[in-house]
Amino acid sequence: MAKRTSASNDDTINDVDMAIENSNVDQATAKKIKVDDQLDNKMTFAYPNDAYIITSEHLKNSTFEILYMATRARAETPRMLLEYVGASYVSLAPINWPAGKKDTPFGVLPVLTHIKANGKRLVVPEVPTITRYLARLFGLTGSTLEDEVIVDACFQSAVDNILSTMMSEIFMKPDPKAKETVDTALEKLAPFFDGFEGYLVQNGSNGYLLGEKTTYAEFPWYDWIQYLMTEYSEQMKDFISETVRPATYKLYQRFQSNPRIQAYIEGGRWNYRPAKPITGIATTGVIVADAERSLDFYQNKLELKVVVNKSPQPEVEGNKWIEFSVDDSQKVKFSVYSHGKNNPYSSPSNDSSKHTGIIFSVRNVRETYDKLVKKGVKFNMQPMQMPWGVIAQFEDPDGNLFSISGPADEKLEE
Repeated sequence: MAKRTSASNDDTINDVDMAIENSNVDQATAKKIKVDDQLDNKMTFAYPNDAYIITSEHLKNSTFEILYMATRARAETPRMLLEYVGASYVSLAPINWPAGKKDTPFGVLPVLTHIKANGKRLVVPEVPTITRYLARLFGLTGSTLEDEVIVDACFQSAVDNILSTMMSEIFMKPDPKAKETVDTALEKLAPFFDGFEGYLVQNGSNGYLLGEKTTYAEFPWYDWIQYLMTEYSEQMKDFISETVRPATYKLYQRFQSNPRIQAYIEGGRWNYRPAKPITGIATTGVIVADAERSLDFYQNKLELKVVVNKSPQPEVEGNKWIEFSVDDSQKVKFSVYSHGKNNPYSSPSNDSSKHTGIIFSVRNVRETYDKLVKKGVKFNMQPMQMPWGVIAQFEDPDGNLFSISGPADEKLEE
């Protein structure tokens, strides 16, 4: 068991154990291992040294928060590192960005917050700093200065060279999946992957960068490879495989076989975090009989500000959706909706008395709809394109009707 003596004055983190309990397993004979009860659900590890167990009481009682947008991108390396070691953490998305920039050290995301066992909070900005901080905490660094040079160089190449090339050659292109675009991108990525392959071969092509120990540099490389394998599977057959850069492919397979990493990918947390279908309340309001009368009442008598005044179904006489706010700082809007005359959605099967006037915000209506239907939520209106975006309607067990709405620029696929 490796131990580190912290340089911090906080005596709660002195002598932090960075433990891999199964380091004494006979690697030659044990192709798979059932890890002891300290690991969740008797996880099976094809690579015994990846069966990481936190033994430090300080780290067992620590929690972490990663603040970032609801996407993989730059926060994925620290997220996967925390998943790998089995740490307690949550991913949070900012509620009001960019207004929240002033609350972060440099006005950028991601930001890591380490809530220590004694309740103290340490805020860590910048991806390289976050990753190296976590790596030092959990013993995922090189053991010597020479080893750390290799780890640091490989890490920096992944988060700098690979990212820069992907941005210029893939993400900024009009058609990121065009064959010529992908071929050019892979050609420009090749020297960096060749360099990484060289370090892996130097270590014996065993799936690790150093010895048989996981290091923080491996996480961004795996993330990039996993992304490329998923998005460009055909082209990747000639880029990374059992015969093309085989040492890199073995590292990829190693991570693919890790039950914690796979649970993370397959558990719904890969694309969006937090993995909740509802992200907030967009509007709350009432159903009205006469939209113009209501407009006069709320605008002229209550002096509310009109922010939206549209007809979702222009062909229906009197059909109107109006949103109000007290001022520009209000996030949740108050709405009134009039079905209009002879509107099919005002039929007896769609009882107006059951309309709550509440609309929940979601990141993507179609994806949320599919997810909730699988959970048994009953929808009486499938996703529908409206002037302000996409909307769908569901009911609770008592028949109360609610809607979900996505971003203004969301479009339903034809």
